[in-house]
Amino acid sequence: MHFLEFSYNKEEVLNALRYHFMQRGEIKVFRNTLFILLAFTMAGYAFKIVTIGALIGIAAMVLLIIAVFWFLLPVSIYNKAATFKDDIHLKYSEEGITISTRNSKNQRLLSWSTFTKVVEAKNFFFLYRGKKNFFLVPTSAFKSEDAHKEFSRLANNNIN
Repeated sequence: MHFLEFSYNKEEVLNALRYHFMQRGEIKVFRNTLFILLAFTMAGYAFKIVTIGALIGIAAMVLLIIAVFWFLLPVSIYNKAATFKDDIHLKYSEEGITISTRNSKNQRLLSWSTFTKVVEAKNFFFLYRGKKNFFLVPTSAFKSEDAHKEFSRLANNNIN
């Protein structure tokens, strides 16, 4: 059994949440559709088919939506989740992970089969329990490269 203790860094968590949102299929489709709309509007303006008011309106809408997905949504989720503001105690083994926090000594055992997907990013492991629910494990929490590799091996071998 291996043991980790960590606290979340707000900026790293916000970046992880942004990464999560930008990887979602529906967000990619939405984002690409907006950029295509903006490109057609700019082309229409260049050929004098679209007015400057329409161009400014579409550009403002794109900027507003970017602000929502890049700033407001991650900050809102961070502020609502008490877990991000607590110290996490995590044990991991072949059976799964056991999570407890400084504020709650109740230990929660989650077998690897609880998770549906693991994504290994630069600063975090994302352990998904469905499309929207995930648990973040910061890579900075590992005391050594071997511990990091062992967690990666366990997660990747035991999560479908």
